[in-house]
Amino acid sequence: MKRNEGFTLLEVLVALLVTGICLAVVFQSFSQSMRLRVKADALDEAVQAAQNLLHDEAFVTELLARRGGSGPVPDAAPWQYQARVEPLRWATGPDQEPLLVEGMWELTLCVTKAAHGTGAPRCVTGWYRAIP
Repeated sequence: MKRNEGFTLLEVLVALLVTGICLAVVFQSFSQSMRLRVKADALDEAVQAAQNLLHDEAFVTELLARRGGSGPVPDAAPWQYQARVEPLRWATGPDQEPLLVEGMWELTLCVTKAAHGTGAPRCVTGWYRAIP
């Protein structure tokens, strides 16, 4: 019996099936990496907006004097900030009352992208000396 050169129809179908599965896995990985990149870019923007605010000495001094505040982030159009200032309390143990640290304030600054309105706030906390 003489064997024909080439592939049978079944071999071609199996090869196409394997190729399709491989392409589906590659596409899924690519789309997942794109979603992660978008989230990372948004987080990077939030960190940049918060750092710009916290590096502005006049802004921090004003927040400490007013004991907080909220509003748009200057020079970062879609971002909004909300700040809370409270006396610094230091926890000394799990069952003990936190101690009040005289002359120190805890500033919690949260930034949110206003364009979406539903985005999770990104918050950072810092300690500052009291305003004389």
